[in-house]
Amino acid sequence: MAAYDRVLVGLDLSESNAELILERACHLAEPETIEVLHVSERLHSHYEKYHSNQDFPNSEVLDEAIKKEADVHLEQFCRPFGITKHRVLGGHPAAVLHEQTEVNVDLVVIGSHGRHGWRLLLGSTPNAVIHGTPCSVLAVRINDKSTHTDGPYKRLLAVLDLTDESSQVLTHAHKVAETTGAVIEVCHVLKNRQHNDAEALDTLRGFVSGYGIGEDALLVTHGQTAAEIHHLADERGADLVVVGTHGKHGAELVTGSSANAVLHGANCDELAVKIVT
Repeated sequence: MAAYDRVLVGLDLSESNAELILERACHLAEPETIEVLHVSERLHSHYEKYHSNQDFPNSEVLDEAIKKEADVHLEQFCRPFGITKHRVLGGHPAAVLHEQTEVNVDLVVIGSHGRHGWRLLLGSTPNAVIHGTPCSVLAVRINDKSTHTDGPYKRLLAVLDLTDESSQVLTHAHKVAETTGAVIEVCHVLKNRQHNDAEALDTLRGFVSGYGIGEDALLVTHGQTAAEIHHLADERGADLVVVGTHGKHGAELVTGSSANAVLHGANCDELAVKIVT
């Protein structure tokens, strides 16, 4: 059973990056439910060869020619995964994604270079996408030395703030774990040592009741939220961190930090779950 019913993937035209991102998307959704977009703010500015090698009467004709060539590349990327829906669009990448996700999209998949800078493969910033996207966003960590993943996710770290909204984060983590066979660990970060560890741990037990998550998978730590999440993800060998975001109402995580701070420093994939209020 797939974790998501309709997925929108944003790609550039890099072959290795495309393979990584599409492989992750196909771990979470059926190929027939995935649509792939390549979005460019100024299409013709990225293809100088057209200016020197061919004569076009105007920029509109040039853009159409570029769109057709880009679509050929998308077809080549998508075919091995059985993905048949793909488009090339012009405009601001984040704005175009927001428009495309207004109806019936439950996950956007994008790429990021993580600790080496959050330049999106779409030419924008991940936080611009997360701030305005009305659905959850999966940011795939791009490793320049690899062209494929190590298979489906194996270990998830779900970050809960212990409010009622935490149940939405846990639900998404559970869906991904069911689809991929991954193990879930759950954490909460206390801001200082004066807070009660035992009380926080007991609250975590209540949230995970019925999910089959054992006592040894419940983690309570202290410190600055984003830094502690990065540390835990590395220490526990997580290949996906699942956090909450309020999306259009600002990218403030339900963990009390900013989505930007958590996502910028992670060394693995991140799923920002859109909290429904």
